[in-house]
Amino acid sequence: MSIRDILVTDRSVAEFCSEFDSEITIIANLLEQSNSCFEHYFSDSENQKHKWVKEFAFMAIESLATATRLLIEGHVNSSGNTMRISYESLCLAILLSADRNIIIDKSKEAKPVNFYDAYQQNRNNTRPHKAIDNVLLNADTLGLIEGKEWLKQAKNFYNGYSHASIIAMGSLMLPSGRSIIAGDFYKEKLSLYKDHIKFMIRYAKQLPNLIEVVATRNLIRRSSE
Repeated sequence: MSIRDILVTDRSVAEFCSEFDSEITIIANLLEQSNSCFEHYFSDSENQKHKWVKEFAFMAIESLATATRLLIEGHVNSSGNTMRISYESLCLAILLSADRNIIIDKSKEAKPVNFYDAYQQNRNNTRPHKAIDNVLLNADTLGLIEGKEWLKQAKNFYNGYSHASIIAMGSLMLPSGRSIIAGDFYKEKLSLYKDHIKFMIRYAKQLPNLIEVVATRNLIRRSSE
């Protein structure tokens, strides 16, 4: 198949969907739950903080849906990179909705700061690529005690698909030495697909509750005081 054919031919995703039908159904149902939570709990607001929280929460859901579609089409690296965007978006929503000051500097002299204020000031430690580390650093303060371990594992897994790494290169090679161009389904990559789907399902199971938490954090906080 020529490069042009690879780019413009409408290739089927039937093989992947047949192999992973039950897993795709699980992810789809959890995405529906996440979207329902988003539509139920979020409303339009002129408040910039609330708008950012809403927009990042939406991007977390949308990026998971897109990453799933990319994986089904065989675009492993693009899927992995998009999953990292989803995690970073969720973490930014968590950080921006935080009702307590947090640490964003690992130095011994670091003092807790208001993340929203620091984000508005475009401080270096509030950049998207540091969002996951900031949540992990403040997991207890942010109430993410049970989710700390899976978030750390996901960060380590997807880092390999966000850069020009040996891991990313390996996803494009078959055992025969043949290269993969622009995705498609290969039985030789079943183990790799399974690894990605495992992380997607674990994340998707957490997402509806976390969307609800970031949307209602202040309400929950007031009701518990």
